[in-house]
Order: sequence, then structure tokens, then C-alpha cells
Amino acid sequence: MSDQTDKLIFLLKPFGLTEEESKIYLNLLENNSSTALSISRNIHIGRTKVYRILDKLIDKQLVTQQFDGVGFKFKANHPSQLEFILTKKEAELSSLRKSLPDTLSILESHTNIDHPESQVLYYRGQEGLSQVNWNLLKADGEFLSYEIENANAYLPFTEAEKLRKELINKKIIVRTLTNKSKIDNFTKINQDIDKLWQAHFISPKILTIKADIFIYNDIFIICHYLENNDIFCLEIKNEYLAKMQKEIFENLWSQSTPVDYSQII
Repeated sequence: MSDQTDKLIFLLKPFGLTEEESKIYLNLLENNSSTALSISRNIHIGRTKVYRILDKLIDKQLVTQQFDGVGFKFKANHPSQLEFILTKKEAELSSLRKSLPDTLSILESHTNIDHPESQVLYYRGQEGLSQVNWNLLKADGEFLSYEIENANAYLPFTEAEKLRKELINKKIIVRTLTNKSKIDNFTKINQDIDKLWQAHFISPKILTIKADIFIYNDIFIICHYLENNDIFCLEIKNEYLAKMQKEIFENLWSQSTPVDYSQII
């Protein structure tokens, strides 16, 4: 495969297309229409398998089957049909989100899994960091944080904005300590951000922040970003440790001053 083809396959993957589905769709885009035999020869996939994959692409409305005097041919639909896939995924996600509370309730009533008072969870990589951030929505009214950068630095902007919206919807207050004395605009969300988010500057002479730390409920989390985007997070659940960390935070908070974030509001 060419580098260009590899890039296009990578772009199509988030829309639910497998590598072989992407190859066939791209081949049809390049050739306008083609028979299953021609596709099979062009991309070196068995004809029987090509038919199975074409059926899947037809279900996704990316390919149309046609008949002419020679026989059946297949034609790629315009790439704008990807919006259909996206709309379908959004509907599925919305349905899953609505059913989640009932599903959790039913599953928890059938589980024998213990929930110990103390536990340590380890997360690694971008997906682990994303999970840790979404776990913040479980905070009971407030979470405390030490931050090197805001969520835009390590999450896609759309995901970071969605997280901020959910925090506002749940009316979760965020108090943040940072070594930055001024914060530039980083969000398009202004609704209640001044009421629900407070950022204070702590001098590096008092505390040099080298990792992002989150504290909420009985949870204490440390997130560190190593070289080459190697990320790890340690989530510790312990009532007494979390209480002690909250006391330390309040002590440092009393030594801090409000950050200028007037450009955000």
C-alpha cells in the first residue's frame, strides 16, 4: 500500500471501517464502478470475501450495487455518506447513555464483586488519561486539582470541551492550583465557568507542580506525562489518604492568590 492509501485507511477507521472495507471503498472511489472480480484482482482479496465485504459496505450506504448488460457492478457512493455512519453512531451512543443507569443497576444486583474501601488502579497511555478525566464526573459536588496545563494539552479539544460541559451540567465545582499567574482563553464555554471553576496561583517557591493531581470523594489521582507521550496515571481509593491530601490542598490554597482568567469569561 502507498503512504497515501495508509493515511486514508487511518482516516476511515474511526467511522467503523475495517482495513479491507476501506481498501475496497477507496478502490471503487478511484475506479467509479467495478465488478467484484476486478476489485479482487486490484487489491488481492479473494472474490468470495470481496462479496461479503461489499454487502457490509452496502449496509453502511457507502456502496451501491448496479446491473448493466455485462452483469453486476458496484459503485462507491459520495464520501458525504460518512455522515450517515456518524449520525447512526450518535443515535446508538445516545441510546446507550440513556440505558446505562438501568443496566448498571441490574448488573450490580447480580454481581459478587467486592468494592474494597482501599484500592489502587493503574492507567497508561492516552486512553487511560481520558478515562481518568471522565471519572472526575463522579465527584460529589467538587474536585480539587493541581494542574500543569488544562485538558486541551492532552485531550482532543472536542473531548475536553465535552468534559467541561458535563462538569457544568452536573454543577461540579473545580478548584485548581497552578504555577501560572495568568491563563489565556482555552474554551468556548462561558456559561457559569466563573462560578464553578476557581484557579489560584501558587508560587513555585512554595510548590513546583510537576504532575497533574486530582482529589475528589475518597479518590487521589496522580497523572504524569513522560517523554514520547508516555502517560501513566495512578488512582488511589482510600478515605484517609484522600482526607489528608485535601487538608494539604487547603493549606496551600490559603497561600495562593486568584489567577487572572478574565479573558475566558
